[in-house]
Amino acid sequence: MKKYIYIDFENLPGVQIEEIEDGKIFIFLGENQKKLPTEMIRRTQPMGDRVVWVPINGMGRNALDFHIAYYLAMYNDDPTISHYIVSMDAGYDPLIRHAAQFGQKVKRIITFEEVREKPTLNRDMQQKYAKVLEILKKQNKMRRPKSRKTLASSIDTLFQGQIPVEEIELLVEQLFRERFIEEKNKRIAYLD
Repeated sequence: MKKYIYIDFENLPGVQIEEIEDGKIFIFLGENQKKLPTEMIRRTQPMGDRVVWVPINGMGRNALDFHIAYYLAMYNDDPTISHYIVSMDAGYDPLIRHAAQFGQKVKRIITFEEVREKPTLNRDMQQKYAKVLEILKKQNKMRRPKSRKTLASSIDTLFQGQIPVEEIELLVEQLFRERFIEEKNKRIAYLD
């Protein structure tokens, strides 16, 4: 089974690119994204033509999203391809459901780990995740963090600054993965 991976680089500029043996990676860059991390260039260069850079010309609300939709449509005739959109933007979900009606295999993911298998948290991280979930569920929905930055900050405060930034990011990713939260226009919405 072939894998086509579409990276919404505006939404997830820090995504860690990994080589997927049977995959092709499309990296969609917004018009204002003029600089790329050197490490990303080094990781993708050995992959050759399996990485396609797609710069977006012109600005507009959801311009990048429409480009990804175009590429999904362009490659919809091959049933052996599994498509993955790498983004935290839940705005892709209606498109994904629509494509599924026609038999196209499309999934929105947050990390490359999900291309291989469903990532799992170790026991310690599961306990931390349960604590984060418990606290968020107890909060009034109107008072919950509304951005990724404030959510990460509140998790850091919850653990009194005793956990590394990488673990905080994993906890936030798990909230997205478990569909407890979604992001639209850089604002977090809670789905419970």
